[in-house]
Amino acid sequence: MNMRARTAIVFVVSWAAIGCTSADSGSSGAGGSSGGAVSNAGVIGSGGLTGTGGATATGGFANTGGATTTWGAGGMGGAEPGDGGPGHAGGGGAGKSGGTAGTSVGDTGTGGTSMSGTGAAGTAAGGTSMGGTDAGGRSTAGGAGGGGITSTGGSASGGRGGVVTGGTTSTAGGTGGKGTGGAVATGGTTVGGDPALCPAGITQTISVAKDGSGQFTTVQAAVNSIASGSSAHIRVDIKAGTYTEKLTIASRTNLCLVGADATSTILTYGDSNASTGGTSSSASVYISANDFSAANLTFQNSYGSGSQAVALRTTGQRQQFLNCRFVGYQDTLYTHSGTQYFRNCYVQGNTDYVFGGATAVLENCEARNVEGGSAVAAPNTDISTTYGIVFLGGKFTAVSAVKSNSVALGRPWGADGAAAYLRVDLGTHILAAGFVAMSGNQPQDARFHEYQSTGSGANTSSRSSYQLSASQAASYSVANILAPWTPSYSQ
Repeated sequence: MNMRARTAIVFVVSWAAIGCTSADSGSSGAGGSSGGAVSNAGVIGSGGLTGTGGATATGGFANTGGATTTWGAGGMGGAEPGDGGPGHAGGGGAGKSGGTAGTSVGDTGTGGTSMSGTGAAGTAAGGTSMGGTDAGGRSTAGGAGGGGITSTGGSASGGRGGVVTGGTTSTAGGTGGKGTGGAVATGGTTVGGDPALCPAGITQTISVAKDGSGQFTTVQAAVNSIASGSSAHIRVDIKAGTYTEKLTIASRTNLCLVGADATSTILTYGDSNASTGGTSSSASVYISANDFSAANLTFQNSYGSGSQAVALRTTGQRQQFLNCRFVGYQDTLYTHSGTQYFRNCYVQGNTDYVFGGATAVLENCEARNVEGGSAVAAPNTDISTTYGIVFLGGKFTAVSAVKSNSVALGRPWGADGAAAYLRVDLGTHILAAGFVAMSGNQPQDARFHEYQSTGSGANTSSRSSYQLSASQAASYSVANILAPWTPSYSQ
């Protein structure tokens, strides 16, 4: 997008940061909070053997169920002095650490016994996994896996694979006893707690590890190994590490990227508008693929303050993000177009760090100003699009250096820009007026709405004209905003 005059603004949503064009020179500061750790233990059921011709098949075999994971979340701390840009003073961002480590222990599965003529399916009791928790995090318990089913001809198919974060699942077969760690299972579901990390139907898993222990050492190489135009449901497991690469994901639907956890699995690059000549081209990660999912990852632009520098640019339909962090300063999270859903995420920045023309829902996310700035969000929604950027719950926070009553909830990048803020906990840094003008576009002529804000930054009397009625607010549900798509992460 073109350079535009504006005062710098900062904003953070539960895990990352994004930018929008402006002539502002933002002050620098590195800060941010770690995301919560999520642990979902999956299990695999085993099948018994089937005897043929009336013969008795002896000893069905048992598998070991359960999965173990042990991992916590570490924060990305640190602060650097600000430069002091036009319109706002630079301040150092303060980091905070992540949640406590979770552990899990898998139970031992018992084998089935084959009967004469027809094998009885063995079942495995799944272990449970308690996830670590922190601000914005969720703890979950893994569900039990269903037993395998028998088939004729003496073979049995295994049960469903469980989904595991940063851990392992046990493989079917073998003798009874304590389970050994196998490869991460594909597909599958979990019972209760957080949604599964990938939608159902995964048929292949690819591993990426910076240390060479996976199939690929870069995420781009893993994506490129999938045929262009593919619609296969493929999961890409990314081991902990910092992957410095300018990543593009296009022409491949139904991909699911899963990190070990958001604070330790970081996708980063350092381009900016100043270095590339455009805000869109500055994106560290660009995703245009439809039906895309990502969980437990940090998307970061390491350029710093002083220019538009996008961490993630999205242009696809039905893209969803769970427990992710978006880290940057100006124009961190660019929801350019299409439809996106973010749950339990973190976004940080200073100015317009959630912006664009997409219909994008951020549910239970944190938007954090790590420097002073003009506004958190800058929508550019087309008048034909009913919903733009929507915050459902969550909180807007700021580092201590950000002044009170200084950061607007939003400003209209486009004349018809749409953004709504429902039941958001607002910090003292939020401007009492709520919304400000941008490039000649007036907030009262755009489509800004607010409903039941809480916290010290809530000030409905100063922005009464933007308040929704209860009946109007009822239409702002995930099901209605993103219809007919229902994100699996919203379940």
